[in-house]
Amino acid sequence: MSSDLFVSYLRPDHSAQGTPNAGSGDALAAQRDAVVRHLGRRGQLAAEFVETGSGADRPGLSRALDLCRREGATLLMAELGSSGEDPGFLRDLGRALRRHGLRFVAADRPEASELTLGIMAALVEAEDKLGVSRTPETMVRRREFYARFTAERRAKPVSPSAPVGSTGPRPLSESLGRGGALPSSRERAEDVAPILSEIRAAGALTLEQVANALNALGIPAARGNRWYPMQVTRIEKRLAAAR
Repeated sequence: MSSDLFVSYLRPDHSAQGTPNAGSGDALAAQRDAVVRHLGRRGQLAAEFVETGSGADRPGLSRALDLCRREGATLLMAELGSSGEDPGFLRDLGRALRRHGLRFVAADRPEASELTLGIMAALVEAEDKLGVSRTPETMVRRREFYARFTAERRAKPVSPSAPVGSTGPRPLSESLGRGGALPSSRERAEDVAPILSEIRAAGALTLEQVANALNALGIPAARGNRWYPMQVTRIEKRLAAAR
């Protein structure tokens, strides 16, 4: 894959009815300026695609991804913006990128990558259930974690033969039996399950890596303390028992 070739994907502002807002032209111009600034000496732009659809209909994104596959280019968004709070968009994009072995960058969210989009989506969906507060300190830790996680995983990429959503090697907890769990414990495990799944799918293969990720993301353990590998084992065991 070329490290200096980019395909930009721009999203105009849309009204609640799905039509472009009056200022969408200015928004696109601002995004183009952000793309130019981001590229700088990093590389060159192969093409630009502007989204013409809305909601789950994203023909512009499909065309951008097709070109990225053909050219081995990196998908570049000038502004992740409000899309960073849309779990459906984040999850769909993350899975498409991982499925085709493509890279992703966002000029306004440099910590985001093809490896973190699914985790970001799961967090958006789970924050209320888990009682997570987005303090400035939490957000700083998350951004630092995403950047570090991406650098480490790219240095040791996940096997391309692993299916999307794969959790890598079978969790150690599956060899520990299928004991029952109290309803409250099982509910907690189910709330955390999507985040665990995305962390695993992004390439965290050991219990320690998963525990470190949960701590960095600010996800509280059952009793409000830190996560440790054994706690991850217990959660996975409860999930296995519920299947």
